Amino acid sequence: MSGGGLQMSASRFEFDKLIELLGRSEKDPEVKDFFGRQMSNIERDEFYGSLEFKPEGVDVVFQEAPWVIPSVAITDPKELYLAAFHLHRYGHEGYAEYSNRLPNGLALGDSEADVLRKMGQPLKKGGGGMSRVLNGRVPLWFWYPFRKAILHIQFDANGRVEMVTPRTPDLESA
Repeated sequence: MSGGGLQMSASRFEFDKLIELLGRSEKDPEVKDFFGRQMSNIERDEFYGSLEFKPEGVDVVFQEAPWVIPSVAITDPKELYLAAFHLHRYGHEGYAEYSNRLPNGLALGDSEADVLRKMGQPLKKGGGGMSRVLNGRVPLWFWYPFRKAILHIQFDANGRVEMVTPRTPDLESA
């Protein structure tokens, strides 16, 4: 099935493919092929770039080289690398729901107990309290190692999964 225009189908954002693309340069032929003409739409700020696919429930985060790859591998410090995919539950930050399969039967909307049953104990946990800086609640999150990535699972105020983020590991933990 293929529609017209630049819009990507949800199946294009198949989870295993996203994991495969993490850590690759914006100049990588697979990244260019995956995003096609959308690459020219990257919204750039000081150290980051982003693409939004609200109808597919996905936004994409690129970061400059020093935050994603080891310093010995950097040829251009301003080059962007694919750092994360935010996979949203319906309505979270105005997104449609990410509709592809997640690992281990994980589902958007799962409870904390569901996540622990499906994924086991997280490598790290955080959030859940109040922040003066954010002037509100810091969402509870779990981190799981997943292949070459970190799987960051964020919960809403009711303890339900609202966003799943496969992302590159922090350089110091890579």
